[in-house]
Amino acid sequence: MKQANAAGSPIGGIRTDKLSAETQAWRVAAPYSAYLYIWGMAWMASAIVTFVGQWRDWELLQPVLYLVALLFTAAVFLRRWRTSAEHPAQSRFLGAFLVAAAAVEVVWLLTRGPIGIDPFYWPVLKGLALTAAYLTLFPRLGWVLGAFGVWMLALTITVVWMYLGYAPVLIGGFGGLSMVTLGAMIRMRDKGMNAL
Repeated sequence: MKQANAAGSPIGGIRTDKLSAETQAWRVAAPYSAYLYIWGMAWMASAIVTFVGQWRDWELLQPVLYLVALLFTAAVFLRRWRTSAEHPAQSRFLGAFLVAAAAVEVVWLLTRGPIGIDPFYWPVLKGLALTAAYLTLFPRLGWVLGAFGVWMLALTITVVWMYLGYAPVLIGGFGGLSMVTLGAMIRMRDKGMNAL
């Protein structure tokens, strides 16, 4: 097996510059694991409420779940905002405001605007959005995100093709589980890199 004697030389057939870029990408992703936990658990809780909603009238809990997830997200964001000294406060506030405004605009376009997607297809849209996110991050974070993306795409296609009525439970539950799993993987990998 060859050993590296210069930057970018092969170690057992793997280039060290690729390893360091992927390692750096995982380090950058570490602070976002909290958001993966929050929204993954929100998706799973929403799937459970939808499933139990067949027998109990729990559908009114859906907006509460998403409001709680938004509050936790805002709390994590504000905590990181206060401890971060990288950017001036005005640019952070402007960035947060622009992201929130864009999110509101996209939700309006998809629900009431010219696009107007039927709420019945929202779980399918969520599954496709999660697939796109995983496959977009795949080149930077490696094969794990590619596997998650292919798995979510296969799940979404299967549910649309054969089990569309179960889409809120299956896509929400398994999509949330994949986000929680990815958050745990990012956290464990970050702890392992910090131990070196």
